[in-house]
Amino acid sequence: MNMNLSGGAAKMALALKQLDIKWDAATDTWNDATAKAFHKEHIEPLMPEVKKTLESIGRLAEVLARAARDISEETAQ
Repeated sequence: MNMNLSGGAAKMALALKQLDIKWDAATDTWNDATAKAFHKEHIEPLMPEVKKTLESIGRLAEVLARAARDISEETAQ
């Protein structure tokens, strides 16, 4: 389960990075008021939300790893 979380988080982080790169490239040719409004309404709010989600996934992975260790210790006794 932890590997699924880590893999999903890695994909999400990569997608966020790719979005940032693609948006940066798009602004080379699309830099009018509509582009600025789109960025403000859609891109800007997305970045911190995804980062918070990635942090939460990291904390959840730690909790799950700790729970798995506790379970394996209990079954070993």
